[in-house]
Amino acid sequence: AATVTVGAAVSDAGDDTSPAINGGDGGTTTSVLVNDTLNGVAADPAAVTLTPGASPNPGLVMNPDGTITVDAGTPAGTYLYPYTICEVINPTNCDAAVATVVVTAPAIDAVDDTPPPVDGENGGTTPSVLVNDTLNGAAVVPAEVILTPGTAPTPISGSLVMNPDGTITIAPGTTSGTYVYPYTICEVANPTNCDSANATIV
Repeated sequence: AATVTVGAAVSDAGDDTSPAINGGDGGTTTSVLVNDTLNGVAADPAAVTLTPGASPNPGLVMNPDGTITVDAGTPAGTYLYPYTICEVINPTNCDAAVATVVVTAPAIDAVDDTPPPVDGENGGTTPSVLVNDTLNGAAVVPAEVILTPGTAPTPISGSLVMNPDGTITIAPGTTSGTYVYPYTICEVANPTNCDSANATIV
C-alpha cells in the first residue's frame, strides 16, 4: 500500500496599513486580504475564511470582504485591528495578522472676528464668535466644539464677557475703545484638536 501525505497550502496573512482616513468624514480602507497569500499566491477571497478579531473602537467594523469601515466622528488615533484567515478546504490551516488603521482629526479653523461697533454707553451683545469658524471645512456646529474664552479685556469702567454661545456682552457704561478678546475652540471628539482666534470689539 502506498501512503500519500497531502500537506496544506501555506497560509500567510500579512500585516496591513491603509492610507489615513479623516475621522470627521469616516471612510473605508482597502481590504486586509490584498497582501495575504495562500500557497504562495494572492489569496482568493473564496478560498479563505476571514475572521475579524475584537474591534479596537466601536466606530471601526471589519466587513466580510476585508475592508474596514470607519464611522464619521471616530476620534483620531492609530487603531490595531487583528484578524485571522483560514483555508476553506483545511479549516485548521490559519494565520493571523493585524491591520493598522490611522484616523486623523479633521481640520479646525477659528477665524478672527470684527463684530459691528457697540455703543458703550448703552451696552449690547455681539454676534457669536463661532459664526465664521469651521470644522472639517464646514460651519462649526456649536455642540461639536468646546469654546474657551481667553482673558477678558479690562476697560476703565464696565466689562466685556464672552458667553458660552460665543456672543460677547458689553455692559452699559463700558469705556469706549478697541478691545481684543481671544478665544479657543477644540473639537469635542478630539479635545486636543484646537485653534485660537481673536474678536476685536470697537
